[in-house]
Amino acid sequence: MIQQTIFAFKIKATKERLTAHGGLALMAEFNHGIGLRELTDQHLPGPGSNRGFDPSEMVDSVVLMLQGEGEAWRI
Repeated sequence: MIQQTIFAFKIKATKERLTAHGGLALMAEFNHGIGLRELTDQHLPGPGSNRGFDPSEMVDSVVLMLQGEGEAWRI
């Protein structure tokens, strides 16, 4: 069993079928572990209003989409 440090879940071997995107939880933990949210909030400008999103929320979503084999991000 592998010990996680950020999210409260445990990984163990199983014979159950998993979804194709089951590994994204590991990528999310990796992103949080390297401090991706803190870096983006530190180096990117914050929202222009009280209704906007923090840069870390936007960057985290885009990075996970691309790690999950998202083809492209269109503006």
